[in-house]
Amino acid sequence: MRSLAFLVLLVSPPLKAETNVSGYLKSYGVIQDEISNELIEADTIFQSQNTGRLMVEAFRDNMVFQLHYEVSPVYVSRAIAAEVPTFNVVGDSYRLTDLETSLTDDETDKNQVYQNLDRLNVQIQLDAGDLTVGRQAISFGAARFINPTDIFLPFDVRTFNTEYRTGVDAVRFQRPWGDLGEIDVGLVLGEDADEETSAAFVQIRNNFDGKDVNFALIEFAEQTLVGAGVQSELGDMGFWFEAAYVDGDVDYLRASTGLDYAFSEHVFGMVEYHYNGAGSDTPEDYLELFTSTPYQRGGVFLLGENYLMPSLSVQLSPLWTVGMQAIVNLDDESVFSSVSAEYNVAENFYMDFGVYVFTGDDLTVTPLGLPVLESEYGVNPNTAYASIRWYF
Repeated sequence: MRSLAFLVLLVSPPLKAETNVSGYLKSYGVIQDEISNELIEADTIFQSQNTGRLMVEAFRDNMVFQLHYEVSPVYVSRAIAAEVPTFNVVGDSYRLTDLETSLTDDETDKNQVYQNLDRLNVQIQLDAGDLTVGRQAISFGAARFINPTDIFLPFDVRTFNTEYRTGVDAVRFQRPWGDLGEIDVGLVLGEDADEETSAAFVQIRNNFDGKDVNFALIEFAEQTLVGAGVQSELGDMGFWFEAAYVDGDVDYLRASTGLDYAFSEHVFGMVEYHYNGAGSDTPEDYLELFTSTPYQRGGVFLLGENYLMPSLSVQLSPLWTVGMQAIVNLDDESVFSSVSAEYNVAENFYMDFGVYVFTGDDLTVTPLGLPVLESEYGVNPNTAYASIRWYF
């Protein structure tokens, strides 16, 4: 914790600064279908996922200070032998040091109160560019659903609250390149600033002849990632392609490509194909993947190799928006599909409703008592939720 105290002192806001305070309160009521397979038996589970986020930004001359802190009480009707995939519990990945994740005395209790110091940084605006030191959000890539070049704590596709990307501890310098370009270099520090838990990156973006192009080079966990992407137009459709090759103890290729199209002013569709060379086309191998470097340090969470991801968004009225999305594992033929709706109740006040439906073969157990996933999504219970969000 000494390192965290030093970080707080290092990025403390300047005196007599202009300060903005904002945040949100969110509450998700969740019903999770019963689980019944050879390993787990559980009745219908009810959850209450709640989050309050306080955001402070202070400005003075050429300096910006940023602080985001979250507290999340999560209540579950009964304990189960698995994590809640719809709630993101922040671990120590790519963080030099951190607060205790759980504020609950018993971390095995089914009801928990989590905390997350998600931003704590100072940005100094220099003539040559912007220098940012501390906990901040870093993102990569051109794809819409799955970014192959993105290794710094991307969200699982089942997570509800993904409005703010998880912060990592970094020293970062961003230099403009022409009118639309940027050269972005940085060092991301993991636990104890160890080589195995830290990373370094160079990211270059620019626009050439109306095409947004990006290049990334990342060193992490004794692995080297080289990636590139492009966003452009194909007639009336938007187009993107992004690929990354990782070389090291584990070699693999990941790539995403897709199209989007506005059918009308109120109807918008997208489809993306993703190839995940870190995964497997054999479901029996899925559980072993979780302990491998791509899944521990490389930001990979999909288990198969080939995916198709269509989505459709329809604005029914100025207050109502409905969305539909599917993630199809083409190797094991399991599907994660979702339908969601958003209603703007009043200024800064929203309600959300949604259903997650999973299809595919369930989990089995070998004669030796070892669990085996027969598909990626078949083991997941169907889930429905309703939420309220208020911003201040």
